[in-house]
Amino acid sequence: MLKIYHKIKQKWFQYRYRFVPWIALNLNRSAKTVDKGHSDKLIPDEVVHGSLVNLFSRFHQFYQPGQRVCLETAYRALTDRDLAHIARHNLQVTRDQLGFTIERGPSTVPHGGTGVLVTSGHVPRGTVVCFYPGTVYYPHEAILFQSIGNTFIFRCIDGVLVDGNDRSLSKMIFKSCSQRDRQGPFDTCDWSWMTDYPQNPLAIGQYVNNHNKEFPANVAYQEYDVPVDFPFHLKQFIPNVFYSSHIMEDHTALERRLRMVVLVAVRDIKPGEELFSSYFTIVH
Repeated sequence: MLKIYHKIKQKWFQYRYRFVPWIALNLNRSAKTVDKGHSDKLIPDEVVHGSLVNLFSRFHQFYQPGQRVCLETAYRALTDRDLAHIARHNLQVTRDQLGFTIERGPSTVPHGGTGVLVTSGHVPRGTVVCFYPGTVYYPHEAILFQSIGNTFIFRCIDGVLVDGNDRSLSKMIFKSCSQRDRQGPFDTCDWSWMTDYPQNPLAIGQYVNNHNKEFPANVAYQEYDVPVDFPFHLKQFIPNVFYSSHIMEDHTALERRLRMVVLVAVRDIKPGEELFSSYFTIVH
């Protein structure tokens, strides 16, 4: 009986931040405040863009500009050992380029479940630390069944939702949408974040836990819209996909930019520290 109670308690600690009545009661004391009319961005979009292009261009790539043979088809035939080797390589690239690595692990907070920790190096203030992966839903798009029991849905300021659940129905939807948006044999997003061997080691932001009195927030969410002219061969590392097709019936591309949510360090973070964010933001 005691074991059942602790399991229910742990589920509640994980779910309460998505439970609207609890949010309403705790909003004032838990929220981060942003003044309307002022940018809530910690760093300019140009800096985010440059960081992504610089990092992605050094990852192991399955296709590049001008390449006649698509290595993406060979990716499907790789063994777990091969995928693990590539994942380790990209993790080392992250260490070399950014000066740190992050990985999932047991949270330092009681009942915190899985968290994200800095496993090597240190994170300077104002650095993009990780990404919040998942399917991107616009406010008019249905997400009822995907949201049931789902603690990984992130709501942006403008009502756009990002479903970062890597299991069950959410996982099936992401994979389906990623296949729909393929251009020939080429992937236009990264779905490996849902596997044991993520090719983009920073696509684990959905596991960052909420801050508390003992552990203040050291990262903050920042919304970033991927430019339509983002290098095509680097889209293979973007861990987000539209829920609805961004192609019209006459096959003309809409001028709609894919939403990404990045987590930016608000102070220097030392090796061994866990990442903590604020789940609440009030816009005045």
